[in-house]
Amino acid sequence: MQKHEFKARVDGQMNEWKRNLDVMKAKADSASGDSKVAYTERVAGLQKQYDELETKAAASWDTADDKWDEVSKGLEIAWGDWTDRAARAWDDLKK
Repeated sequence: MQKHEFKARVDGQMNEWKRNLDVMKAKADSASGDSKVAYTERVAGLQKQYDELETKAAASWDTADDKWDEVSKGLEIAWGDWTDRAARAWDDLKK
């Protein structure tokens, strides 16, 4: 996949998850008791990981073309792992 196509896809997904994280934070804030504490911690952890991925993604866009395949694979794996965790948290929120 071309760098610009990959960037557009990742940027779109990151924007969507940024909105989802905002919803998750609001839901965590409105929870009560132990649920609130557990969910707030979970969302905070996801936010921290999201911020790290955002930094990693931003740095990857400047990668030289000869290193792009390697860098994009690493970013793809990291992003996939994060979205799996975030999707599970999102599903738990809907319960």
